[in-house]
Formats: sequence, structure tokens, C-alpha cells
Amino acid sequence: MSDRNNPESRWSSVNERQEREKRRAAAREEAKRVRLAREANTDPTPAGSDPGQRRLTDEERRTIREYRFPTASDQDRPGTTPERRADQPVVTDEPSATAPSLRQSSPDVSTRWRDAVAPGANVGGSGLPDLPGEGAGSGGRKRPGNGRLLVFGLGLFGLMAVVAFLPFGPFSDDRRPEAPTPSATLPSILDPRPGEDDDDGAAEPREQPVGGEGQPIVCIDPGHGGWDAGWNRTDQGDNPYGPPTVNEAALNLGMAYMLKAELEALDMFVVLTRPSGAAVNIYDEDVNGDGERRLDADNPEQAGDRDELQARINVCNEAGADVLISLHINGFDERDARGYEILYTAEREFGEQNAELAISMYRQLDAAMRETDMGGTGRGERPDTEIDIERYEFGAGTHYLLTGPAVEEASITPSEMPGAIVEAGFLSNDADAVWLVQPENQQIVVEAYALGIVDYFDRHPPE
Repeated sequence: MSDRNNPESRWSSVNERQEREKRRAAAREEAKRVRLAREANTDPTPAGSDPGQRRLTDEERRTIREYRFPTASDQDRPGTTPERRADQPVVTDEPSATAPSLRQSSPDVSTRWRDAVAPGANVGGSGLPDLPGEGAGSGGRKRPGNGRLLVFGLGLFGLMAVVAFLPFGPFSDDRRPEAPTPSATLPSILDPRPGEDDDDGAAEPREQPVGGEGQPIVCIDPGHGGWDAGWNRTDQGDNPYGPPTVNEAALNLGMAYMLKAELEALDMFVVLTRPSGAAVNIYDEDVNGDGERRLDADNPEQAGDRDELQARINVCNEAGADVLISLHINGFDERDARGYEILYTAEREFGEQNAELAISMYRQLDAAMRETDMGGTGRGERPDTEIDIERYEFGAGTHYLLTGPAVEEASITPSEMPGAIVEAGFLSNDADAVWLVQPENQQIVVEAYALGIVDYFDRHPPE
């Protein structure tokens, strides 16, 4: 780092600059004199000069030439390098780590200076990288031998391709791995649906879940689903509702899974009649065998209801369930109607157990609801005969088909276990709807259901 504030440094710089200028002027005069002498082909000593001046000897002339045009061999010889001219670059014996050496093997001055700026990779060459098309000074011609290498490479590639497909090559049929054999245990999407006849005409039995010995089996039916959304609270139509907009089928399914988790935590075995948003009778078949299907019946809704409810009854019967709980949320044209209730069928061989199950669940539900904003809106547990049930075109409409007795006219095979239909509130009522769509409130409801089922099994343990 230079000391810019040191006066001696500034003075030394001025002196050095003056000395350089003097040397440069002297060198120019000497060069001019020598050039004029060469042009006149005369002695370089001026005519009429001072007698004290003498003619230059051959050695002195060679020294002047070497001073002006030094060669690498002259510079490298010890004792022959003349004093550096002021306009010449400094050449040291120690090469710089950041700049190339100015000493080159070529005596050409212009080449040497260019190599000092951009040292070349080719020894003895220009030192500059080849331009596109250049090839060691060939004027754009290809380097000798490149064509032969290309031909050799293509030939070698062709030979390898031929060997690869020979009978003993890596791609021969004998070396290919055998195709994997399909597993016999994987189901096929073409397998017949449960209950369909196979080629021998025999129906394949459905595998049914079975609880452990003494373990209660509860069949949970999420009401509605598929093409039947249940009570639909919407902002469309002649009498639109405000928020929230929701349908009964979706809420029933969510609460069914919540109740399933509660009961399984209590070591009960749980079966869902509808595990998804689809209908149980997903293929719209004639499940009850009355010769009518929803897709081609005169009254498609009634025909669809019978087949769908029979399919759900079949799920619970085949599971050997101890109780059947059908989850619903009410709806009514009068929007002031609200509250929770539980319904059962008394006219069954296990009618008393139906009543006990409904009473146990309602007591727990009512106790939980009284601690919430829904308190005081309970409607009690009631037989389904007190409800205005939809009448069908033929057959009785006195009881709910899911929990009621057999209906010969409608070809309904009844459920084989005590059951109850629970209504957690009215979606048609704004206050009930706002409360029921909140998951934490749904959890309160299903916990009460679970405690009521536990109370029932305490009095009627599974056989």
C-alpha cells in the first residue's frame, strides 16, 4: 500500500518521471539518427561532427539493435541485456502469479505482446484461442483423422447392435424374464356382485362381520342417501331457507361415523348400512322381490324406498346385530317446529325391548341437551303409531318399514333385532339447524346415543 501523504514519495515520483522523459527523448533521437544513416547508407556518425566523436563499431551497432529489438536468447544470456528503455515493460525472472510471462520462444515482437495479453494453449502458436472453423492454422479445414474416428465409431456402434440381438444376446427371447402370474387372491372388477348367480346357478353368500363372543353388535343406519337426500335445507325454491344450507343425508352419515367411533371405543362391534354417500341398493335392483324397480316403476319413489329399506334391513340381519339404530334429523313444513325425539315400534315380539332402548337413549340425550342451547325442546320417546307415516298405494303404512313388522303386501322382510329411530332436531327450524351443523354439537348428540346404548346392554346383554 503506497504512502500518498509522504512528500518524499511524491518527489521521487516526479524525479523518476523526468528521468524517463529524458531517456525516451534520447532514445528517439538515437533511433532517428540511426534510421537516417541506414537510409543514406552512410556512416551513422554525422559529417562535420566534432572530431572527438568516433564511428560506431559493429559491436555498438549490434548493441543498439538488441536494445531496440531484444530477443529471448539475448535476454536470457547473462550480461547481455542492456538497460531497459523507459517505454519497455519490465521483465523479471520471477513469473507473476496473476499475469503471464512476457518471454516467448518466438522472436516476433507483435506475437510476443499479444501472447502477453492472452497466452495461448499451443506452444509456438499465436496464443489466441481458435475461432470457429480454425484448426491449428488450417484455414477452416478439419483436423486430419476426425473423419476416420467418426467412421470407426459408427462401425463399432453397428457391431454392438448386431451382437445385442443375437440369440445369445442380452435382448434375446431366452434371456427375457417370464411374465408375472396374476395372483389368485386379487379380486376382479368383473366378479359378480354379492347375491348374483354364478355359472352353476348358485348364489354366492356374502361374508359378514362377526363380533367376538359376548361382544355387542350394533347396526347403525345413516338415514337417506344416494338419490334420497332426506330433508333438504336450501336457499332455492318457493320457500327458501337462510343459512346454513345442508341436507339431512350428509349430516346423518357424518354423525354415524362419530357414533361408530364412540361405540368401538366401548368395545362394541359396529356395522354401517351405508358407509358412503351412495345408496345401499346402488344398482337399483328389485331387492324385496315385488317386481318393481325405481327406474321402471309407475311410482318410482315408493318402489325405490322399499328396495332401499329392504337392502338396509338385510345388512343388519346378515350381521346378526343385537340392536338397530337409524339416525335421522327431522323436517316439517311449519318452520316453528323444533326439538329432538326418539321413535320405536311397539307391535313387535321384542316391542318391550324396543321401548327400553328408546327410553334409555332419550334420557341420555335429554340430559345432555339440557346443558346446551337446545335445552327444553325435547319431544320425548314415542311409538311410531303416533306419527303420521306416509301411506303407500298398497300395503299398510302404520309403522316405519325399517323397525316395523313384516308387510306382506309390500314384500318387506322385517328386521330381526330391537331398534329405534332417532331424530336429533329439525333442519326446517333455523335455531335447530344452526346448532346441529356444528361438529362439537354433533359430538354431544352421539355421545348421548352411545351412553343410552350402554344402558340398554346393561339390562339386556348380548347372548
